[in-house]
Amino acid sequence: MNNFRYFPNSKRDIAKLYRILGIKDKKELFGKILGGIPLIDGGILKALPEELGEEALYRFFLDIDSNIPAKSRTAVFAGGGIYNHFVPSAIDGLISRSEFYTPYTPYQPEVSQGTLFALFEFQSFIAEILGMDVVNASMYDGAESLAEAVLAAMRLSSANRDMPVSHKDDIILISDGVNPSYVSVIKTFAGGTGVKIGKVKLNGRTGRTGIEDLKQKLAGGGGRVPAVVVQQPNYFGIIEDLEALERLVHSNSNSGYNPGLIVSSTEPYSFGVINPPGYYNADIFAGEGNSFGNYMNFGGPLLGLFAAKKEYVRQMPGRIVGKTKDGKGRDAYAFILSTREQHIRRGAATSNICTNSSLNAVRAAIYLSLCSKSGFKEIASLNLKLAHILRDRLLSSGLFEPLYDGDFFNEFSLKLKINGNKNNNTTASEFIEKMAERGIIAGVAVSESALLISATENNRLSDIEKYAENAKEVLNA
Repeated sequence: MNNFRYFPNSKRDIAKLYRILGIKDKKELFGKILGGIPLIDGGILKALPEELGEEALYRFFLDIDSNIPAKSRTAVFAGGGIYNHFVPSAIDGLISRSEFYTPYTPYQPEVSQGTLFALFEFQSFIAEILGMDVVNASMYDGAESLAEAVLAAMRLSSANRDMPVSHKDDIILISDGVNPSYVSVIKTFAGGTGVKIGKVKLNGRTGRTGIEDLKQKLAGGGGRVPAVVVQQPNYFGIIEDLEALERLVHSNSNSGYNPGLIVSSTEPYSFGVINPPGYYNADIFAGEGNSFGNYMNFGGPLLGLFAAKKEYVRQMPGRIVGKTKDGKGRDAYAFILSTREQHIRRGAATSNICTNSSLNAVRAAIYLSLCSKSGFKEIASLNLKLAHILRDRLLSSGLFEPLYDGDFFNEFSLKLKINGNKNNNTTASEFIEKMAERGIIAGVAVSESALLISATENNRLSDIEKYAENAKEVLNA
């Protein structure tokens, strides 16, 4: 006999219950229980089409929810390294399975084939997106990953010298377009090595890394340059000319050594519409992968991405999942070339990264498998279009002016204009604070008068209009 746990009430039963309770309908019932909370009108649901994607369905009910008195939805336009992307519900369901729900390292392959397979697929997805040869099984976050990339470049430069390792005369050249938080972490990691950190200025008009300044720094004779670090798109949202940068970096012979080109990115979705680092012969990629199926989570945990040319695989930090065959000829997965100090490399280890971000990497693998190649490009294109619509709308208001005029992906920088009003001396931080009071996270302050603004598929045209109208009210107050 079936064990029925729930017997639905008939309309007659429900009417009888209403009479006993002395109420007319369910609206009055919930009103007595919860207070004056409006319910969804059943007629609204009749407007739903038979087929609707998850994101569209989510927005449908979000719109209803936002119209309930005393409730509103916050529109997020802040980026700077973490972006507000849509996360399909399937990811939370799958990642909550006990086989995956641990951030720790699957040391024993015989009992961890599911997780190892997922991480192998993660590596494969990221390698294809970046156009790079080898990807590891994740780092802590983009900043730590980039710092590890710099240390790897220093080891590679030492391997090319037939002399004791010393970096006191080395200079790592970092573009001013690299996320300043990432640069701070690089300085911390490299602080004990003696290496110097040099800056490469941006072109004041385009916002791209200055080719002439880089050329002078490379030829300046101030020391050996193991690596040049750039970000694509850069911190100000500008798309760098990687073709020109790669040609300059790899053609430079500084004391008999060619510097490596390290490319970072905080928004790898950009590679759905622009060429990836591997296309431009980048030596190492180190960036942030939080956009792929992970929530913003108030700033973490994040997902570090690390990729390199295959000839540098033995200098990669962390661990790599490899695919092989077991004794019965079946596909099997295991860690290979693991370079932790807790393993056999000990003192020769390239990194002491431990738990890393395996759980977030599995989330990314699930997300990218759901996304598909065409979906990836479609989302990237939508981000591109929305950001350009937003920028044009804000510039047309006469309240902003461009910080740089170079091409951008889904993020851009604007300066606040006084617009002839001498009493209007609102700073970027004050503007962001006042917009937040109106339910809009307006961006990230990059100077006293400039802010960094982003747009993703989670922003709608109505959000853009709301941003523009509220900005007008705040700046003209």
